[in-house]
Amino acid sequence: MSQRRASNGRRCNNCQVNETYCVCRHIKPFQIKTNVSLIVHVRELKLTSNTAQFARKMLPDNAEIFVRGRMNDDFIADPVVKREGRPLFLYPHEDAHELNDEFREKFPGPYHLIIPDGNWSQARKVRAREESFKQMMAVKLPAGIISEYGLRKAIHPEWVSTYEAMTWALHALEGGDTKERLMGFFRAWVNQTQKLRRGEFDLPLEVECEP
Repeated sequence: MSQRRASNGRRCNNCQVNETYCVCRHIKPFQIKTNVSLIVHVRELKLTSNTAQFARKMLPDNAEIFVRGRMNDDFIADPVVKREGRPLFLYPHEDAHELNDEFREKFPGPYHLIIPDGNWSQARKVRAREESFKQMMAVKLPAGIISEYGLRKAIHPEWVSTYEAMTWALHALEGGDTKERLMGFFRAWVNQTQKLRRGEFDLPLEVECEP
């Protein structure tokens, strides 16, 4: 059996990892104060390496995915805009405020974090094309964050995945153990996926896939 076939066969429908290395036991949902809206291109949803999908699994009461790019179906921003909380558009535009303690004191919550998913070019266009998003405050992550993703090549190490961007933003807005809880699952998922790609099948985990 080839490595490609072994890696892609019998994927868990929930965590998208080969069932032998299922990481569903690391998915431990919890609730936060901030609402999260992820604007995801339809092509990204087809990729098992897409990380936005896990926001809904870890934050089922707060996170929602809104799909754009469907053929003959224009993206409508109203359902996003109507969600509760101070709207914050996460992208390092020129007018973006850095998320830190000073920001939280100056602009108190609760918040509504809007995150465009996709590559940098795609994400930038989301705000540019929607007038309602242009009117929202843009925010950016603090400098110095290094990605732990490793499943896609990034030109710069500070270019983090969508899930990591969400995690670090929520860490700044919520504090507490939010980052540790979200990253605990993410690290387990990345670790197991990397093992599969390297063909390391000698130490299987207990199967805990959801149907």
